[in-house]
Amino acid sequence: MDYEKQKDEVTALESIYNEEEFSYYEENGRFDCTLKIFVSLPAKYHLTYRDLRHETDSKQEVQISYLPPLTLHVTLPEDYPSVSAPIFTLCSSWLRPIILSKLCKKLDLLWENSKQEILFIWMEFLQDKTLKFLKIKDHLDMDYMYTSYKKTLEKLQNLQANKEIGEQYNKQCNSEVSKESSVSKKNNVIDKRAILDCPIGKNPIQILIDYNEKWKQIEFKKSFYTCNICFTDKLGEHCTQFLPCTHTFCKDCIKGYFEVKIKEGSVQNICCPEEKCKFEATPNQIKDLVSSELFSKYDSLLLSTTLDTMMDIIYCPRRHCQYPVTRDPDDHMAKCPVCQYAFCVRCKMVYHGVEPCRISSAEKQRLFNEYQSASNDKKAEMEKRYGKRQLQTMIENAMSENWINDNSHNCPHCKTAIEKSDGCNKMICSHCGTYFCWLCGTRLNPETPYLHFRNPESKCFNMLYRGVVPDEPDDDDDFDFHAEYLDYYSEDEEYIYDEDFVLEFDD
Repeated sequence: MDYEKQKDEVTALESIYNEEEFSYYEENGRFDCTLKIFVSLPAKYHLTYRDLRHETDSKQEVQISYLPPLTLHVTLPEDYPSVSAPIFTLCSSWLRPIILSKLCKKLDLLWENSKQEILFIWMEFLQDKTLKFLKIKDHLDMDYMYTSYKKTLEKLQNLQANKEIGEQYNKQCNSEVSKESSVSKKNNVIDKRAILDCPIGKNPIQILIDYNEKWKQIEFKKSFYTCNICFTDKLGEHCTQFLPCTHTFCKDCIKGYFEVKIKEGSVQNICCPEEKCKFEATPNQIKDLVSSELFSKYDSLLLSTTLDTMMDIIYCPRRHCQYPVTRDPDDHMAKCPVCQYAFCVRCKMVYHGVEPCRISSAEKQRLFNEYQSASNDKKAEMEKRYGKRQLQTMIENAMSENWINDNSHNCPHCKTAIEKSDGCNKMICSHCGTYFCWLCGTRLNPETPYLHFRNPESKCFNMLYRGVVPDEPDDDDDFDFHAEYLDYYSEDEEYIYDEDFVLEFDD
C-alpha cells in the first residue's frame, strides 16, 4: 500500500517538475529522490558582506536575481507515508547550518501536521516561503560566511608541510560547520541534516556572483529581443547585450559594427551603438563576435593606443625593437631595457647630453612654420629644446631657400639656381652655360635657341616674352613695332637680308 502511494507521488512530481528540479532512482523497492528548490527572489534583491574582524570595513553590496538552489535529498522509508516521515538532508551554499536547521525543523513540523505525502508541500514551502520564514527581506547577509572564508584562506596559506595540510584540511573542511558544531553541543541548535555545501578555499561571494551571471545568460538566451539596429525580433542566443545599460542588438549587426571600428583603428571606447549611450563593449564581448585575427589586431591596437596615452611611456626608436620604455618626465634620456639603446626622448637620436637636438632636413620646414606662428612661451620652449642659435640659423636658411624657390629656376644640367631679372624666356646658365627655357625648364639647342618658341608643336610656342613686364613707352621713339618680330631674328638666318624683307617708315 505504501509503495503504491510512493510510486504515485514520485510519478506526480516527475510530471510537475523538470529533470533539473526533480530526479529519483529506485532500488529494491526503495525510492531515493533529489529535489532542487530555486528560491524566488524579489526585485532588486542584493547580498551584503564584510569581514567582521575589521570593524572599519564598510559593507559591500552586490545585486543578484538568482541564487543557487537548495538541495533536498530524500529517502522514502518502506512505511512512508503511513507511519514514518521521509529521511532527508538539506544542503545550501548560501545558508549557514544554523539557519538551515530552522528549515529542517519547519519541514518536520509540516510533516507532523500532514502525515501524508509531503514532498510537494515541502517543495512549495522551500521555493515560495523560505525567505519570509527566515525573515530575510531585501538582502542576504553573508558576513559570517565571508569572514569564515577569509579565516580559512589565511590559515591554509600559512600551512607549510603536507602533513599539516592534511590535518588542517580535515579540521577546516567546513569552518562554519566546525564553529557552529561547538555551539550545537551546548545549545543543540545545529541539525545534522543541515549541510553547508561550499567548497573549501572558494569565495562564497564569488560563487553566488558567478551563479547569478550564469543564470542571467540562460534566461537571456531563452527570451526574444528586438534589435535596435535592424529592428528584427530575434532569440536571445542570437543577440548580445551591453552592460550595465542592457541595450540589446542582434549579433550580426554588432559583429559588423565591431569589425568597422577595428579596421578603422578606433579601438578605444567602442561604445554601445544606442544613441547617446556611453557604456563600452567588453573585450570578451568583442572576442565572442569577431574573428581571431581581427581580435588580435584589436588587442594590439588597444595596447598601443593605451601606451600612447601614458605620459611616462615612449617607444624605443630602433625599428627592429619598438619596445615601450618607461621614462622619467624630468629626464631627457630614456634607455630601452631590451636592446639597451640610450636615446633622447625629444629627437629619438642617440643621447647627446646638453647639446641641442639635431634637426633633420625633413623637419626644418615644419619647425620653421611652427616657430613663425608660435607664441612667445612656445618659442622659448623650442629654443630650449633645439637651441636658439640653431633655430635662428635654420629660419634664415629656410627663408633664403623659400625666396630662391619662389624667384629662381634650377638649371636642367648643373641644377644651379638661376634668377631671371629681365629679358626674354631664353635663359643661359651663368655656371655651366646651358641654354634652357625659363617657362618649362627644357634644355635648348645653343645653335637655335629660339626654335623652341617658334615651333607650333612646342608648349611654349610664341611665348618668348610671356610674363615680361614692358618698359614705360618713350614718346620720342618713332621706331615702334611689335616685339614678336624679334622672334625671327638670328644672325645665322640669311633671309632677313632678302630684298623682299623691307620695313617701311612713315614720313
